[in-house]
Amino acid sequence: MQELNFLPQSEIQEQYKEKAVKFSSILAIIFTVLVALGSAYIIYLNNQNEQIISDLDKNIESLRSQIKSKAEIEIKVRNLDKKYKALTNIFMNQKKYSLLMQEIRTRKPSSLDIDNLDMRGESLNINGSAQNYLSIAEFINNLLNTEFTGGISGLETVFTKVSLNSVNTDSSKDTIGFFIVVNFDSSKLK
Repeated sequence: MQELNFLPQSEIQEQYKEKAVKFSSILAIIFTVLVALGSAYIIYLNNQNEQIISDLDKNIESLRSQIKSKAEIEIKVRNLDKKYKALTNIFMNQKKYSLLMQEIRTRKPSSLDIDNLDMRGESLNINGSAQNYLSIAEFINNLLNTEFTGGISGLETVFTKVSLNSVNTDSSKDTIGFFIVVNFDSSKLK
């Protein structure tokens, strides 16, 4: 048997429209609730991540301040290491340096004073003052003289080259300042 529907076609369409509106409204509400829940969850995760980042930043800053507080110690340790190496080198070569200094003192005229002596490799930078130019010339000649008597035996040829770099007069002290570079053969200092 066939069911007869005496409702007009416009009424049937209205009923379908009402059902569609109800369904779409329910669907929109469910979708809105899901979006709201998802947004709330994302905001919660974002706040958690910001808190973790903030805590990590504080921890990093704390570690940086600890590192900065150790900088002075690091500088002292590096300087101590340099001093240790320099002293080790001096003690290992003490005999060589002592022989070299004794030979320089022996060849130095009494009218000449050495104010500063700096050793670099196989050369010496010598600053000093003398009473006259002849004293400086005598000192240079004594250093280069391979037949110099009075020095340490075997060190006659220890000094290989002498360069007079500067000479200046100091009228207030009535002296002549000089700067010379002396090259030497370290193999002779044994």
